[in-house]
Order: sequence, then structure tokens, then C-alpha cells
Amino acid sequence: MASAFPDGCIVYESDGVVLAGDLSTEQIAACVAAGARSWLYLNDDANPNCPRASVEDAKVPYACVPLLDPLNDLTPNVIEAFTSHMASAARPAIVQCSTATRAGIPYLLHLARVNKLPAASAISHAHRASPPFKFTERPPLVRAVATALSHPMRSLVFRQLFDTAGSSTYTYLLADHPGGDAVLVDPVVEQVDRDLKLVEDLGLKLKYVVNTHCHADHVTGSGLIKRKLPGVRSVIAKDSGAKADVHVAHGDRVEFGDAFLEVRATPGHTEGCLSYVCDNMVFTGDALLVRGCGRTDFQGGSAETLYDSVHAQIFTLPDDTVVYPAHDYKGHRSSTVGEEKRLNPRLSKSKAEFVEIMGNLGLPYPKKIDEALPLNLVCGIQEE
Repeated sequence: MASAFPDGCIVYESDGVVLAGDLSTEQIAACVAAGARSWLYLNDDANPNCPRASVEDAKVPYACVPLLDPLNDLTPNVIEAFTSHMASAARPAIVQCSTATRAGIPYLLHLARVNKLPAASAISHAHRASPPFKFTERPPLVRAVATALSHPMRSLVFRQLFDTAGSSTYTYLLADHPGGDAVLVDPVVEQVDRDLKLVEDLGLKLKYVVNTHCHADHVTGSGLIKRKLPGVRSVIAKDSGAKADVHVAHGDRVEFGDAFLEVRATPGHTEGCLSYVCDNMVFTGDALLVRGCGRTDFQGGSAETLYDSVHAQIFTLPDDTVVYPAHDYKGHRSSTVGEEKRLNPRLSKSKAEFVEIMGNLGLPYPKKIDEALPLNLVCGIQEE
């Protein structure tokens, strides 16, 4: 297919998508002769280079959705128009702007929706494509597309809950839509009744109880929830050494309805720490806290590993990604990746400085470690 289209066209043969800039009448005819079966134009129909007349004369379905200023024009309605068009457009599908730069945007939005890609993964795909999408050469466009991709494409239900019993743990409830399938992240055993009451009140169907790691400062509510709601499945890292119904590793997904948590391995606080990405949120466990991080002096912890994990797996997310940690002790509820990259007093330092800081913390062991750790290795509840 690639050789049949005129020079200047960028062909992604596996998807049957062709990106183009301004085309002469002869080049439009060559695209039609090569088999083009649909056409999306991103400039105004009043543009002197508009291909509409030639395309419609050739009986090829034509659509115009102007995207003149991606920094301001990527509204929810425009995003929906692009993804709807790309989903239904016959292949080979032409997407045309002036230089083939903006043309990659509708294509990427479509790929992200079809493959349920978080913003960071979609942008990474655009960079790694062969050839890379041209808009990746322009940082302002990359930021605009990342922002568009970060807008939830569904009515996601989200609640942040706090353990007042002493562990200062945050539990997170997410569902793909009101009344839909749900997950609980880092439930605490003392708060199980509260959590299940909320699930019931919202009419949700709890599918998974998910832990970011094997906790040492509280007992997980996973086992008790499973006992109260048969059919709910527990999830934890394979590398945690803990029992669960589902063991996950880097790159896996925990799917609930139309939504999912993308699993990112972020060891260092413990060997089995995970962070979970959902839309424009990342649930970081103890790997990254607001203006801090988890300790690294037990459970196979390593300051060097934690530094590398956070910088490779969390700090590479878009700056406006919201950080939701497993704990906070100073009244903070969330942060952003950009804030933590700039302001985290530990992880904004060099690796050598970070290792020195962590080595000199001199923290006492968690008060509940002797009770919590053995129970959390068996899903938080000792089988009778």
C-alpha cells in the first residue's frame, strides 16, 4: 500500500491510515487511484488548498473537522468527532492538514480510545511509531495532545477515603461509570464496613480489591472484603511474595468494565511495589508521597531502586497527572507529577543525594509491622 501513495504521504500500513499535507490535484488523484476510501480534512473548507471538490468528484466520502489551533481547539466535541470518524472511516483513510503534522492527532486519539491507552502510553506510541508522528517534534502540540488524552472519556466514579484509625492510609474507590464495575485500591481492615457501604450506596459492582504493595503499617481489608462479598478478587504484585487471587506485573492491566488500571512496577520501598495509572491519575502507594516517599530500609527496600523507579515510571507521566499516594501525614490529599518533579525535597535531588538522605532518616519501625506484615502476606486474614 505504501508505494502506491504519492510522495509526502505518511502511510501506516497496518492500520490503513495515510497522513498528508497539502496535495495538488494530481496527488489527490493519485491517492484515489491508490485506493483511498475516506478523507478527513483538518483545515477550513475555505482554505485555497481544500481538496473537497476533487475528493467528492471521485466519490470518496469526505469530512471536514477543523483543527487550526490544537492548543485551544481540542474540545471534548472535537475529540469525539475525531474518534467517531476514525472508528467508522473506511480504509485506507486519508487524514490531511497542511504539513501532515496535525494529521497525526485524530489518528492517535483513535488509537488511544480503541486500545484503552493512558495519555503517557499513547504519547510514547506516537514517538515510537515508524515513522514517528510529526507532531511529536513540537513540544506544545505534544502537551496539548497529552491534555486531550488525559480527559476521561467516560463518567469515571472516583472517591478518596482516609483511615482515621491511625495509619493515615488513603483508600481509593473507582468505577467505570455510575452503577458500573469498581475496584478498591489499598483498603484498610478497620474501614471495610465504611467502604462496602459506599459501594452499596453508589450501586457499584465491586470486582477487585487492589494493593499497591504488602503494607507494614496496617492490615489490608482485602481478605475481609472477599469474605463479605464472595466473588471479589484480590490483586497484588507477583514480586510481593503475598497471596492473592491475581498476581500482576509491570505492563499488566486490571480491567473493570470499560476502564482499567495500568500496572507500573515501582520497587524500592519494597520489592513488590506497584503504581497504577488510570486516565490522568496515578496511584503511587508508598513509592511517591506528596513531597516525600516511602522508606527504603526494610522489606527488600533500596534507595537506588526507588529513585530509578520513580524517575522512570512516574516522573515520565505528563506533568498534569494527578498523584494519589497511599499515605499522607500533613493534610495533603494529592499532588501532580510536575509539582513533585520540581518540589519533592528528596526525589528532585540527584540520585547520590537521594541515597544519602534516605540513609540518614533514622526512622523507627512501623508500630504495627509485627501484626500487619504476616497478615498481609495472606491477604489480610488468617484462614480458619
